[in-house]
Amino acid sequence: MKAEKTIKICHADPKTPAIRGMISALDDYQASLYPPESNHLEPVEKLISSEYYFIAAWKDHELLGIASFRRISGAYVEIKRLYVPHQHRGMGLAIKLMDALEEKAVQEGFSEARLETGIHQIEALRLYEKLGYDKTEPFGSYQVDPLSVFMRKKLF
Repeated sequence: MKAEKTIKICHADPKTPAIRGMISALDDYQASLYPPESNHLEPVEKLISSEYYFIAAWKDHELLGIASFRRISGAYVEIKRLYVPHQHRGMGLAIKLMDALEEKAVQEGFSEARLETGIHQIEALRLYEKLGYDKTEPFGSYQVDPLSVFMRKKLF
């Protein structure tokens, strides 16, 4: 009988080659959906700062997905860079990644999570709604954009 491999979600370094590759794949995917002015992509150099918390899902040595949040001056966290490639979807990884981010945010004392996603990412919109996120107005430095959807969730 073959032992089932477990998925591990843990803090990760976005500078590692596998994660850089997945970030690049996410950037390419976003660029195929939206013009540059509607893409709010954080470069790896920003993701490694103390302002960000970055996680990855692994099965053995295979990278399955990534996610992060940005700490906004004690007020809330902004979910960034959630991505599970098509070949790894359907296993509940996005939910597991989001749960891990939200748990860490609560541990750090944040009571709210916010995010920006695009209108063409129907799967993402459904996921966020399923997880209890509600549509809201633009926040932080974001401006109204007909291609963007802004969402928020009270964590406690």
